[in-house]
Amino acid sequence: MDYINGIKKTDKIAVLAHNDLDGVASAVLLDKLLHYKKRKIKDLKFVQLKVGLFEELFPELSRKKINKVILCDLSVNSDMAGFEELRKKFDTFLIDHHPYEIKGKNIIKTKTPDCAAFTIYDLSKEIYDLSRLEWLVCATMVSEFSFNDEFNFRFIQQHYPNVTKENIHDSEPGEWSKNISSSLVYFAGKEKKIFNLIKKNKLRSFGKYRKIIDSEIAKFVDSFRKDAEYYPEKNLYFYFATPKYGVTSIVTTILSLEQPDKSFIFVSPQLDNPDYYKVSSRSNGGKEDMNVLMKKGIEGLENANGGGHPRASGARFMKKDFEKFKENILGK
Repeated sequence: MDYINGIKKTDKIAVLAHNDLDGVASAVLLDKLLHYKKRKIKDLKFVQLKVGLFEELFPELSRKKINKVILCDLSVNSDMAGFEELRKKFDTFLIDHHPYEIKGKNIIKTKTPDCAAFTIYDLSKEIYDLSRLEWLVCATMVSEFSFNDEFNFRFIQQHYPNVTKENIHDSEPGEWSKNISSSLVYFAGKEKKIFNLIKKNKLRSFGKYRKIIDSEIAKFVDSFRKDAEYYPEKNLYFYFATPKYGVTSIVTTILSLEQPDKSFIFVSPQLDNPDYYKVSSRSNGGKEDMNVLMKKGIEGLENANGGGHPRASGARFMKKDFEKFKENILGK
């Protein structure tokens, strides 16, 4: 953590984190770590990476006189040109676990199961005791399926001895994972609210938001089962719908746990920009590499990006390219 140790009181720090549980948990851990060192985050943003995102942020970061930028859980290969430009303009530190090759100064790129929150927690042991947030780290590891790695699974069991791989999603860290993830879906675009609730240890309200999101999830799990197109030669389900909340990732996760030998693709309008469609995909058994499949899906599409993990990945493309995306996925 030489980068963190080298931050001065005069430095102005921005944190850019993914707008999911791993990103929010990473930001909470970093905030605690920096507070211990008497440093403050001047600008905190939770984002979904897209082509051109970094370029959009440059004017605001410059206006706020930011000189240090920490990125957590952001798959920068979706906008590598923008990331390289970011590194030229600001002293940048990347902590990520998505599958792509990247090297250079101030980059911690771990293997897929080692989510960003766990990496920050593990490295911070040299600087500050974050043991009070081990519950959050474990919850994040459940949401990211980090327990598929035996070392990571043993870490969770150290704190929750009764957890098994069979009951982990219904265990205490599994329930925290669902509560926080559902609250993030409910407050999409307002992730700082969840960040602040965790920081202040005000956790009771998460259950209320989860009930609302659970109702939406159940509705679309049922609809997916009834209405999705199935392609037996691909072992793949393809589904389009318009949820009120961003539940697509959770829905595909539930279905893929039920049928791990099959792939699930859920396409829906992007909630904050209906001119674009977003995609959530999962294949829990790992027979199909969803990272590769999403990149195949967006091949040749204008202003599209996609990628993620082998078992869970996403994409974003313009509404007009829906049929082309589908053709790319199905190989027609």
